[in-house]
Amino acid sequence: MSNVASAAGEEFRIGVVFSQSFSILFKNIVPFGLLYLAVNACSSLYALFLSANGNTTPDEDVVVGLLGLAEIFLGIVATAAITYATVQELRGRRVTIGEFLRRGLAQAGTVVLVAILSSVLLLLGFIAFVIPGIILYAMWWVAIPVAVIERPGTMASLRRSAALTAGYRWRLFGLILCFFLATGIVNSLIEGSGSTGVYFTTESESHPVGPAAIVASWLWTALLTAGQAVLTAVSYYQLRIAKEGVGIDEIAAVFD
Repeated sequence: MSNVASAAGEEFRIGVVFSQSFSILFKNIVPFGLLYLAVNACSSLYALFLSANGNTTPDEDVVVGLLGLAEIFLGIVATAAITYATVQELRGRRVTIGEFLRRGLAQAGTVVLVAILSSVLLLLGFIAFVIPGIILYAMWWVAIPVAVIERPGTMASLRRSAALTAGYRWRLFGLILCFFLATGIVNSLIEGSGSTGVYFTTESESHPVGPAAIVASWLWTALLTAGQAVLTAVSYYQLRIAKEGVGIDEIAAVFD
């Protein structure tokens, strides 16, 4: 029986979004983690090469920066792939890494355009005044899942995300804040243990980055980006339930 009837009328709850997201992430930690480890492999391996050859400040290397920029775009495509896998997981269907990679690549163009456009507009919003930027971030939180699942096009994905988040943006702001606070705490713990993968410089001192720190950063970045991709996909699903009473069978039918 379709999940539509049971889904109708449910509220958007931050706790439910986090619970479902953590469950899906840890059930799929190997394929999702491997995907993002592959995405970030070039810059991390190059940084390890630099470190092995006596360069303890790989984050200052121009090539590392350029590779990191390229990996941002690869990461966007990976997010599209994980969105598809998350929807199928919510449906109770496990997919192979090959299958969700194909789905991600199929929507790569639109998803990259959505990410670039929203990032530019967000930057302008933050430059103009921090509150509009925060509002825009919550407004477009589910733009990539919209682009992958509903496929309305670049501008239409942003408009659709704005429509879905309307009335729930304070809750989404709370969800986003909780996510980034939690990741910030973990980052601080990693940095405090000397395992940070980011080269830290002040006016008085510098802290070099060793191989262990680079590997730790590589692993943590993969987990963090996979987690955010799952979180946005589950947010989209829960918003569809709350606003439209639409169940997962109807949402996932677009992939059949």
